[in-house]
Amino acid sequence: MQLSSVGRFLLVAIVSLLCLMPLWYYLSPQLSKPVFFMAGEAASTLFHWALSYTQKETTALLNTTLKVVSVQNGQFKSGKLAPLVDYRLLGYGIVIFWALVLASFPRHWGRKLLIGSLAMLPIQALNVALQWCNDVFNRAGPEVFVQTGLPGWVADVVAFLYHFNLFIFTALAPVMLWLLLDREFLAKLHAQARAAVAVQRPQ
Repeated sequence: MQLSSVGRFLLVAIVSLLCLMPLWYYLSPQLSKPVFFMAGEAASTLFHWALSYTQKETTALLNTTLKVVSVQNGQFKSGKLAPLVDYRLLGYGIVIFWALVLASFPRHWGRKLLIGSLAMLPIQALNVALQWCNDVFNRAGPEVFVQTGLPGWVADVVAFLYHFNLFIFTALAPVMLWLLLDREFLAKLHAQARAAVAVQRPQ
């Protein structure tokens, strides 16, 4: 493994990401189905106010019993809260994983690509669930949060997890998963670095 292989890896990863992004965008309605299913089942199991979810292409509504009141044309109108999430805004981590696998091209890459893709689905379901929860606990207002019957610290925890996931974990998770499935690549990098240091070390 030569020193320039790191730059070559990064170049291939970026090119692969650009090429795979349209494919992921096209497949996202199908890829989002198991993600929304897991997130919807988890929400309806954990929270008594979550009834079901409704999917339309790459978006999903969480149907709840939580009442909301809005003012339209000077009149008060009530309804049920139904937070919306778009898979294409949260599910791009899987295409990052694809690009990394193709760039490093490990042994049994096809099997690792399949295993990693399946592992990404529950991670993406967690992303969806966090956005739903943040919309309910923090964005819908205190009048809605009171109806959940949960203590106030839950909203703070969800807000922290939501922003951590949005800005860090969504992109970091596929990298961590790839490193877990392709440890040989890290071993080669380590061996390469040690060899480079040995060459530069004075005799």
